[in-house]
Amino acid sequence: MPSDLGAVWLLIILTAFVTVTLVLLFILWRLYRREVTALQSRIEEKEKTAQEALAALEEERQHLRRVLQEAGLTADLPTDQALDLETAKVEPETRETLASIISRINGLEIAVPQALPPTTPDLIEMGNSYFLLGQFEKAIGKYTEVVLKDPQASKAYYNRGLAYSNLGRNEAAIQDFDMAIQLDPSDPKAYANRGTAYGGLGETEKEIKDYTKAIELDPTYTTAYYNRGLAYTTLGLYEAAIKDFTKLIELDPWDARAYLNRGVALGFLERYQEEVEDYAKAIELNPTDPATYYNLGVAYGNLGNFTAAIEEFDKALQLNPDDPRAHYNRGLAYANLTLYEKALQDYQRAADLAPEDPKARYGLATTYAVLGDAPAAIDALAQAIELAPDYGYTALTDEAFDNIRDNPAFIALVGG
Repeated sequence: MPSDLGAVWLLIILTAFVTVTLVLLFILWRLYRREVTALQSRIEEKEKTAQEALAALEEERQHLRRVLQEAGLTADLPTDQALDLETAKVEPETRETLASIISRINGLEIAVPQALPPTTPDLIEMGNSYFLLGQFEKAIGKYTEVVLKDPQASKAYYNRGLAYSNLGRNEAAIQDFDMAIQLDPSDPKAYANRGTAYGGLGETEKEIKDYTKAIELDPTYTTAYYNRGLAYTTLGLYEAAIKDFTKLIELDPWDARAYLNRGVALGFLERYQEEVEDYAKAIELNPTDPATYYNLGVAYGNLGNFTAAIEEFDKALQLNPDDPRAHYNRGLAYANLTLYEKALQDYQRAADLAPEDPKARYGLATTYAVLGDAPAAIDALAQAIELAPDYGYTALTDEAFDNIRDNPAFIALVGG
């Protein structure tokens, strides 16, 4: 009997032990499953973050390709390509590179391999991208990294010079173009853009010298002809300017700017009929430029065709209603046609738009004087003289004031 009781107790103990063991195993299994599930969830979350980052990078790359295409450049810009000043201005946004994703989860390390350090072509491409997106300081930083890695990288100096030029830092631009030319003296664009930087500093003769060198290296370089023509105009060398604009027209007959600026030079030489013809051609090629209509109006005025002049000033003001010059010159044309009330309106509008310009106030004074309104004429003349004292001497002999020449206030103002 006692032996049977012992066996029972042994069975009970074994059963209890097995039950406790199973319960403990079940609890451990549940804890294990919870930890594994949590670990898997974290891994999936990190993988999702990585995929989102990669997708964002690809979206930025696609955006950059569209921007390059809109800028008129190939979407696959060669990494060592030099940028061109006249084609490389686009609004900002940038592409970043996903470098790595490293996370530690419960002693486990999940790692994406580190990105390799950027090579010189990579840095130039990044600089070019920043440049094209208008982020010139960032572009300068990348080009600087290039020249530190490779002091012989002429294109990096050239592109950094362009970035400095776009920021108005012409001295720094010239230094970089000097280096680009020293490393590659056969590049006409380096000379041309150094010339532009010299022009920004007012050193017109050096500017012309660089454009001339660029043209020697590339006789078809239209931008160099155009810029040299402008520089010649600045120096009053109008025949030389006309020659450059004419050559540009031979190379590119569809360049409206060439006709416009040749017309300006012709106007300075008082070759007004030729000037009119050039402006008409410029308008045919670019009918939305208010400056060309304005210039054509001035040319017609110089020919004494004030009706035609008014028509052109009307067109200029339709495109740019707040141009004080167009209002003033249309007022002058109206005055020459004795349409004085209209002249007064335009002179007043010009005076309101450009309060520091005395011409419109003098126009008001002459018109009021012709109409016999002495107080208004004298008041406007006083304002003109305050801004430009020489108008007092001009008024002494101006026939427009004959109606009020004996007026005491007029005499006191001009000393007649």
